[in-house]
Formats: sequence, structure tokens, C-alpha cells
Amino acid sequence: MGSPPPSERALVAALDPYERLIEVGVGRRPDVALALADRGRAVVAVDVTVSESAREAATAAQSGEGSLRVAAADVTALAADDGRAIRDAIGSESVGDGVDAVYARNLPAEIQRPTVALAERLDAACLFTTLGFEEPVVDVRRRSREAGTVVYVAR
Repeated sequence: MGSPPPSERALVAALDPYERLIEVGVGRRPDVALALADRGRAVVAVDVTVSESAREAATAAQSGEGSLRVAAADVTALAADDGRAIRDAIGSESVGDGVDAVYARNLPAEIQRPTVALAERLDAACLFTTLGFEEPVVDVRRRSREAGTVVYVAR
């Protein structure tokens, strides 16, 4: 297995201070969530449809200090929720002690606002990378990381 790409390393490094995290839009690339779980973090990775690779990563993470759970959830619905759907989707034990950060990798513009709204609802930090050719459509601070990768901090 080769070295992770710079964008992945940059995002993991930026998220390292946070203990309890939610990844939005994990898709078929659970590498960041798995790397965080390997560092002892508790991660819940959500997507509209949970991929087999995300499920396999969650199973693999069970042997370490951290944890990785996957859940089928739509960030737009979670952002508009009163809290019950969040607890149902990602587990009451996951949000019971709070969430420190909501993050996404390659976050498309149309999902940036609901992702930030979810982080606000949970009183959590919000960090993400974009698809590269898109600029953020929400207010952000830019953190330059290795190899020119930019991690955006929305709150």
C-alpha cells in the first residue's frame, strides 16, 4: 500500500486535535476516517448510501483504540433536523458526549452549506477540502498544508 495523497494527509493532520468526528459524504473512500480511527479518534462516517468499502473500513477499525462507524444519512436532512434524526442516524452514543468536528473530503459546493449547518447545530468545528476546481461557497479561513493542499475551516 502506497503513501496517502497529500490532500488526505493534510486533512488528517488538520483533524488530529479533535476526538469525536463526523465525516460527511464518505463514499467509497474511507481512508481519512480510518486514519483518524487508527489515531484513537471516534469517527462516524455518513453518506446517503454506505459503500461496501466504508463498511469494510469500519470493521477493520474495530481492533484499534479508536472507532469508525458508518451510517446512511443525508446531510441536508441532518442539518435541518431538531436533533432526533441526528441521534437516530449516527447513534445517540456518538452525539451524547458531543461532536468536536464535522468534516468532508472533496466537498462539492452544493453540500457545503448543509455541512456547515450540521456543524453549527452540533456546536462543532467544520473543516473540508473541495474538489479542487471549486471555491468554497461558505465563509471560510484557508489553511495551507503540504503540497499546496488547502483545508478550509468554516467554523
